[in-house]
Amino acid sequence: MNHKEERYTLDFPEMEYQHEYLYSLFDKLEQFDNTTEKRIIKHHLDEMERYLLFHFASEEQLMKLYKFPGFAVHQTEHEQFGNKLVQFLDDFDAGRLNIAALRIFTTGWLMDHSRLGDSEYVVWIVKMRREM
Repeated sequence: MNHKEERYTLDFPEMEYQHEYLYSLFDKLEQFDNTTEKRIIKHHLDEMERYLLFHFASEEQLMKLYKFPGFAVHQTEHEQFGNKLVQFLDDFDAGRLNIAALRIFTTGWLMDHSRLGDSEYVVWIVKMRREM
């Protein structure tokens, strides 16, 4: 299913490519159900976790580099998302992961976070680059 038309885009290539990959990881969750081998799901969840950590570090490094004044709030949002993701990963380990809920949460969070939080640092960085 293609959900691209309903997704907020930043028009900021440094992060847009990463967001596209995250959406592709989240979309792939639709392929999994109760008949999918646990090791396949585990591999995918591990990739999601690794890439989210990379993505958050990339964003935070950019914000630090350009002295974005909303850095602390943005970093807290990343930490809150990470805490919720850990709950889903714990659910997987306990054999009770609701894959549909994980997909809804991750995709919804990224759409809202991009539109509200990411757009703020993008505006800041674009402004700072113009002033250089």
